Amino acid sequence: MRLRSIVGALGALVLVGAACGGGSSSSPSSRAAPGGGSPRDGGTFTVGLDAETDGWNPTGSQWSGAGYYVGQSIFDPLVTGGADGKVHPYLAESVTPDATSTHWTIKLRPGISFHDGEPLNADALVLQLQKTKQSVLGGQLLGPLDRGVKIDDLTVRADMKEPWVAFPVALASQAGFVAAPKQLNASVADAASHPIGTGPYKFDEWRRDDHLTASKNPAYWRKGYPHPDRIVFRVIPDPQTRGAALESGQVDLTYTADINQILQYRNDHSVTSVEQHPDQPGFIMLNTAVAPLDDVRIRQALAYGTDVRQLIDTLARGVGEIVTEPYKKTSPWFVPSGYPTKPDLTKARSLVERYKTDTKLGGDVKLTLGCTPVAVNTQLVDLLKQQWKKIGIDVTPRFTEQATYINDAINGNYQANCWTQFGLPDPDLDATWWLGVNAHPVGQLSLNFSRLKDSQIDAALQTGRSQSDTATRKAAYGKVWRRFAELVPYVWTSRGVSALLYTGKLHGLADATLPDGTKFPPLADLGTIVPIGAVWVTG
Repeated sequence: MRLRSIVGALGALVLVGAACGGGSSSSPSSRAAPGGGSPRDGGTFTVGLDAETDGWNPTGSQWSGAGYYVGQSIFDPLVTGGADGKVHPYLAESVTPDATSTHWTIKLRPGISFHDGEPLNADALVLQLQKTKQSVLGGQLLGPLDRGVKIDDLTVRADMKEPWVAFPVALASQAGFVAAPKQLNASVADAASHPIGTGPYKFDEWRRDDHLTASKNPAYWRKGYPHPDRIVFRVIPDPQTRGAALESGQVDLTYTADINQILQYRNDHSVTSVEQHPDQPGFIMLNTAVAPLDDVRIRQALAYGTDVRQLIDTLARGVGEIVTEPYKKTSPWFVPSGYPTKPDLTKARSLVERYKTDTKLGGDVKLTLGCTPVAVNTQLVDLLKQQWKKIGIDVTPRFTEQATYINDAINGNYQANCWTQFGLPDPDLDATWWLGVNAHPVGQLSLNFSRLKDSQIDAALQTGRSQSDTATRKAAYGKVWRRFAELVPYVWTSRGVSALLYTGKLHGLADATLPDGTKFPPLADLGTIVPIGAVWVTG
């Protein structure tokens, strides 16, 4: 299995104004990381985050991109991805299927302890799987999993309700970050606010919407790591403010999806900029369970009424590629979907007029469009409002901070939302967001945010989940992409470029290795998981 970029669970949600940015294979190469000699111990490492997270329980909290930066410092995953694009063991020594991929054997490394001194063993992992399954969100993330069974002190068998060929890739996501039994057995509030993992840093303090601090784990099982004595995560939502904090030395590492900032740092040699072109597409997510978007004609009208090229040229200074489905043309999972690549206002207006006639609606169709409150998103909403006005749809903007924004999507408290998601290494990991069984009524927690239910999509996703033949799986997912084009739960926009930014004080990111000696993936290929534990600082 290829594992080019590791994001998963709710960490797939990157809501930082990237919906209309774009990646281009012809963009300049990122500057090489500065040298720094041999690793040094000591010092403080500060990371600037774009948003707060609702908690640090990997079995139930809603980790967005910012959540992963914190989560990977306190917890370790069972497996992760290497530079070769394959899954490699981390806390697990191995994850092995039977002949049908219905039973998977997870063998843990010996001699690893949680921060509270309790051992990482089969009992802890069985509890983790159980708690994840019991979680409203986690149970949907690990849908095919039936139970975990202890075989011996370091071995667990994961029994599936159906064949699941992509299970190891799922363990590289939030679902595979292992928490201590003490945390998992705590109250909901304590489990979310007092994380206990096996990671390189031990939790110290969390002041919501301001900062989280953690100190060096002196008993970390990966000998020689970590190097800094302390790590600080500062919540700084505005990208320009984060950039200023980086330049002034208040922050050592951050990231941005702001195209003006990205272009600025191409020529600013005071900061190391590693441009990333993630697979995740940007789009407008439509709630198909609420009017008027419960009518496919309005959804189709939005697709035909959107001028994506204007969005890219205006908001991303022309840097971008038009999206028609979850995967790039260069992806092994790309199959042409038939989604429109150019606006057709005549067809869009006709669809709206037919809807108005049938519903006896006078005046424009009313629609609320939500986004997170950063500058590029306000510009995006304004442009879409202008474009959709031309086809008879009147847009009311709604801006919400990210944690609430994600909650509203999960509960169905929206009509249309700016969004960036999907494009994970294996499409089965995204199936969670598309399966009809995960499309619950408005007001109930649902990981199928668009709440679209379609038997053809479900059948194709089941084929992709259970079959090991790549050609068979690709053909099945091609059916999903075509149904998306027909039913329009998403108005596709473009793929965004982002950048990892850090100062000369920080070292080790580009040289990190996994426990088995494999190189960590290149920084340009990463999403929201970077080798935090390998960092060391000078000055």
